[in-house]
Amino acid sequence: MVAELLTGQPPTKEFAELLRPEPLPDGSDPEERVILCGLSWQRYLDLDKALGDDRPGPRFFYLDSDLEIMTTSNEHERIKKWIGGCLEDFFLHHGVQIITRGQATMRLALKGAGAEPDESWCVGGEKEFPDLVLEVALTSGGLNKLEIYRRFGVREIWFWRRDGLQIFALRPDGSGYERVVSSQLLPYLDVSLLERCVKMDSWMDARRAFRAGLATGK
Repeated sequence: MVAELLTGQPPTKEFAELLRPEPLPDGSDPEERVILCGLSWQRYLDLDKALGDDRPGPRFFYLDSDLEIMTTSNEHERIKKWIGGCLEDFFLHHGVQIITRGQATMRLALKGAGAEPDESWCVGGEKEFPDLVLEVALTSGGLNKLEIYRRFGVREIWFWRRDGLQIFALRPDGSGYERVVSSQLLPYLDVSLLERCVKMDSWMDARRAFRAGLATGK
């Protein structure tokens, strides 16, 4: 992706390989990101439309005239789906009413912010913007996602880093986020159980382990 943006044409295999991020310590591929500066809101919308509203990728994030274009990896998608699946079990087990928003695009022109989260949910009922957002971030860098989501008033942001889950809760005055050790939206969630299950090699083992943990309260 990066090579093609820089050259304006399909890159040679050698050039594309030089621009590819290094593999993660476990050998899996990370995300690829590129940031374009000085783009107007209308240019952002036009670029998004040109690539298609229902495209599988890349994902866009916009903040104050800067645009981040990101492609994901197989490991990124695996983690996103496994967390989402475990949360479905959690919501059902505890009778939590939710509206799944998935990767639905979020935009606020007057606040200069746009996002396409990995997963998102409204908790308790339908709202203009989700209460909970999940972002898988296996590599560092990119736009300030906390600032982007603050402008939408998202109550809780979850970042899955290489070492596990980081949870950020919106301050009561909406001025920013503070890192917390457990979810304020989902206080009964065993974060350590979720982390252990997501790190398992087998999808079936992970779901069975998570459901067993819900049943026993461990």
